[in-house]
Amino acid sequence: MRPRPILLSPALFGTLTRCLLFAFLAFAAHAGQPAPAVAAPRALTHQDFDGWRSISASTLSRDGRWLAYAYLPLEGDGEVVVRELATAKEQRLPIGALPPPPITSADHNPERPAPRKDATVVFSSDSRFLIATRFPTQEERRAARRQPGAATANEGVVTLDLTTGNVQVDSDIRSFQVPSHGGPWLALHKTGAATGSELRLRRLGLPPADDRVFPQVTEYSVARDGRTLVYLVSTPTPAQNGVYAVQTDGVEPPVVLDTGSARYRRLVWDRAQSQLVFLADFGTSDAFPPAWQLFHWARGPKAARPAITPTAPALPHGATLSGDHSPVFAFSGEAIQVFTVPAAAPGSNPAAPVDDEEKVSADLWHWKEDFLQPMQRQRADQDRKRAYAALYRPADGTFTQIADPSLPTVVFNPDGSQAFGRDDRAYRRNLDFEGPFHDLHLVDTANGTRRLLRLRLSDAAATQWSPDGRWIAFYDQRGWYAVDAHTARVVAMTDGLATRFDNELADLPKEPVSYGTAGWTSDASSFLVYDRFDLWQLFPDGRAPRNVTRGLGRQEQTVLRVQTVSVREPLDARQGIDPQEDLVLRGESEATRASGFFVTRFDASTAPRRLLWQDKQVQYVGRAAEADTLLLTASRFDLFPDLHTATTDFATLRQVSQGDDQRKPFLWGTAELRTYRNSDGIELPAALFKPAGFDPSRKYPLIVYLYERLSQTVNWFVPPAPATSVNPSFYTSNGYAVLMPDIAYRVGAPGPSALACVLPAVESIVREGWVAEDSIGLQGHSWGGYQTAYLITQTSRFRAAAAGAVVANMTSAYSGISHGSGRARQYKYESEQSRIGQPVYAQPLAYLNNSPVFLADRVTTPLLMLHNDGDDTVPFEQGVEFFLALRRAGKEVYLFNYHHEFHGLRRRADQRDYARRLHQFFDHHLKAAPRPEWMERGIPFLERETEKRRFIPSS
Repeated sequence: MRPRPILLSPALFGTLTRCLLFAFLAFAAHAGQPAPAVAAPRALTHQDFDGWRSISASTLSRDGRWLAYAYLPLEGDGEVVVRELATAKEQRLPIGALPPPPITSADHNPERPAPRKDATVVFSSDSRFLIATRFPTQEERRAARRQPGAATANEGVVTLDLTTGNVQVDSDIRSFQVPSHGGPWLALHKTGAATGSELRLRRLGLPPADDRVFPQVTEYSVARDGRTLVYLVSTPTPAQNGVYAVQTDGVEPPVVLDTGSARYRRLVWDRAQSQLVFLADFGTSDAFPPAWQLFHWARGPKAARPAITPTAPALPHGATLSGDHSPVFAFSGEAIQVFTVPAAAPGSNPAAPVDDEEKVSADLWHWKEDFLQPMQRQRADQDRKRAYAALYRPADGTFTQIADPSLPTVVFNPDGSQAFGRDDRAYRRNLDFEGPFHDLHLVDTANGTRRLLRLRLSDAAATQWSPDGRWIAFYDQRGWYAVDAHTARVVAMTDGLATRFDNELADLPKEPVSYGTAGWTSDASSFLVYDRFDLWQLFPDGRAPRNVTRGLGRQEQTVLRVQTVSVREPLDARQGIDPQEDLVLRGESEATRASGFFVTRFDASTAPRRLLWQDKQVQYVGRAAEADTLLLTASRFDLFPDLHTATTDFATLRQVSQGDDQRKPFLWGTAELRTYRNSDGIELPAALFKPAGFDPSRKYPLIVYLYERLSQTVNWFVPPAPATSVNPSFYTSNGYAVLMPDIAYRVGAPGPSALACVLPAVESIVREGWVAEDSIGLQGHSWGGYQTAYLITQTSRFRAAAAGAVVANMTSAYSGISHGSGRARQYKYESEQSRIGQPVYAQPLAYLNNSPVFLADRVTTPLLMLHNDGDDTVPFEQGVEFFLALRRAGKEVYLFNYHHEFHGLRRRADQRDYARRLHQFFDHHLKAAPRPEWMERGIPFLERETEKRRFIPSS
């Protein structure tokens, strides 16, 4: 991202302008002078994107007196807003600019970007202080980029004394911790070397000069009660390394938990924080694999003791503890889950040097391998660190290996006496063409014996232990089951019910997933699941299932889901939903997308009582731990999701943030939910976003945006921002209407299904008379990109179309590789989104008939394509195939390839660039705007850098 000057965002500039204007009006009225006119709202521009602010990290103090939240723009400096709720007095603390979005992939899904880093905002446990992340400013980041070798600006922390208003800023802070109880303590870990850096312990309210300072710390943990700080020390002299505990309110020297020439890591408390474990490796730095030991500390004045050593007789032969996985205490604290790794073969150290000239570069793809070579490559680091769970009991020192390569994943019950395990070995090769499955086993952790419970269970089974460890609940074959862990008896909890617990709208060629679960009740007597609308209470002891919501959801076509609003502190022995408490439910109407909250009780004989209902998207955010104060948001497409407070009776919402003020200088569209009938006579909803200042006597251009089912977004607020698809807030501000129809699919005919839905949806809007019929566009990305490409081979209804990450040829895409995961794409066509339902050799005509590349000569619609050579989901070659087919047929087509970019654009500069190109493309074709130069003559390779500078903010 290129540097740019610090400028007032349009939103902030508008706020300042209004403040000055009000001051002038007051003066003019006093002086008898006429007041100037207020500027009329204007359309959003691309320059407005960067300054748009969002609310995040919102939190209430424990006593409910204070609210704080981060208020940060997409690009540029932001602040933390602190508000005293009773008086509405606010203070704003500058906290710099958000770091750029990461280019790396998310840990949980390698085909998606990692989440952007956000601010951390917390109150001290006595509600007297606010502590928040402070990022480098935009100017500091620019200076660091422009001056190679210059010191990089690091993150810091800002602390506000809510009593005095005093602000303390600490620079170069890697992390900080505040205990949830125990008073105003703050631990600050300074940025420093990998061997360890300074840790400061501060009693808030005292000057930094009174901090207790601990040098060369690598890891630390403040106990929740605020009384103990535990930290690890790593020095250039290994003999001085160690683990220490210090009482926060004392002056005594730290207690030595262990010390010596070792590497220490992984501080882990139990739930009650009466005991702690950590790992230590006393081997040499180049030893492979490391010989980790587990140390156990009973909180108190004594040192920690070695619990599991490398020579422990209970360890599997040749195995050692893993240093890459943190131990985990059982909920009861009676047992500790640890992880072991097999012994490495001699010479297998992956870090060992090898002469490049001696390396062999070949990979062997073997037909009997569990995972394809590309998938093995993507999983290589994960597989190198793969470890297997074992159970250690501190009371008697027993150790039992539970997991191994034949049962790699296990989940323990609350006291660790049993576990269920998943064995996926029989289904790994099937990942190429269907979803993940596993066999479910029950494990006795006292001796490691196993019992098979269920074959071929989907990974979407939502398997859960009951709080007492007696039952295991899971979903399979459209029903819910429970296993008695004492006898292994399986109970079919939903047998005989006419109600469907599988997704009624599912149209994929595989078993539909469930509507989900709210989990077990805390007394372990019942399991709570959802149908499409209502909440059901299922009983593993054989009692009849009970509709907790008394059918109100289905009767009113309102989706009811449990909303936990009660306070649960970590020491609360309850797990699950307390059946003695009021049961709060969030509801959302499928017919209108209005939403709100209801209340009932498990023993109620009447339907839930409505507490709050608005024609908005109302969401629960959190609550104060020691006050009857809830935090919610309420939004519509044309209403920013500002924060509101309420009490637990939801009687009144009180707005406590003013984010919607930044919307007022701009023209903004409105949203409506419509229905239409597709060509098969099925009634379907659609979200319609009308242009700002809509006048039914005018004619407006319309853009159809498609994916699958999108009508549920009608009340979502969409911040104006650049992306790979049309932004409805931006386009409606600029005189467009945007239509998002739901699409129902038939197996084997994804393309014709889209055609059967989209055209009738368009015609239902055109009949209203305000759409300019020769100015209708079509846009989609990924699955929407495929459908866009297919539709323009079947109809000339659209004046222009834009498609991103297109699958153009299902025959070649069928056995393509998704580079992010390394997984073969066959499953996408057989059992997932493409919905063909059969392999390509079984239904070749279905693959051909649904592939737009074979119909390219029929296209009459100008097409703008986006497909990046680094696409980690849809192979780049798919976009190239369609572009070349259209080019060969002499069709108007443009392909943007942002080098090394992914399935979606991740770099801000690329997002800004493409958003402008997309807008120019539609403006030309749908609004008769002049054709931009890049559409007229292209962008020659030697001119590409110069051409793109026109969209870069001036420096």
